[in-house]
Amino acid sequence: SSDLAFGVQGLDWDTAIKRLADNGFTAILPNMLWGGAAFYDSKVLPVAPQVAKRGDQLRQCIAACRKYGLQIHVWKVDWNLGSAAPKAFVEKMRQAGRLQLSANGKEEPWLCPSHPDNQKLEIDALLELVRNYDVDGIHFDYIRYPGPEYCFCAGCRARFQHACSRQPRNWPADVLPGGPLHQQWLDWRRSNINTVVKAVS
Repeated sequence: SSDLAFGVQGLDWDTAIKRLADNGFTAILPNMLWGGAAFYDSKVLPVAPQVAKRGDQLRQCIAACRKYGLQIHVWKVDWNLGSAAPKAFVEKMRQAGRLQLSANGKEEPWLCPSHPDNQKLEIDALLELVRNYDVDGIHFDYIRYPGPEYCFCAGCRARFQHACSRQPRNWPADVLPGGPLHQQWLDWRRSNINTVVKAVS
């Protein structure tokens, strides 16, 4: 939920973090960004409209954590655009072929991990975060595909065929469980995720 970026309902960050510190907490993992929205002043991701009214949530949270001695490890939801992503941004991703599709063509509002522009967006968002904010760490959430039924978009097909030593004759049957290229397909999928994690590291 996008509400997670604003902490405990009814409390500001200072009050909430003091209460946590008083009760023995030493670290928090606040959810501050998704694949399609940031709850702070980002130049990489769309900024959630609530930030204009309630301010940079990450800056407020960090200030409270430093004041009361808690570590802050920012929770990033990777690939998943989330409910706070502006409709125009989602449509732009759709038109550019950057969203995930199932084997039978069902769209999932997650960025396709094999698309180079999506990999760059994930990397740039995380690097912007750690370079501009004094955080203790970052937490990769959803650093995976939604499940085995995704992604089979046209871009995945073309990029897999380019990387594959053997060309699939029957798409997507050859890469599905029981298909002759299933293991190679799984390795290729993992490589897309590894690319982002290694680059950020």
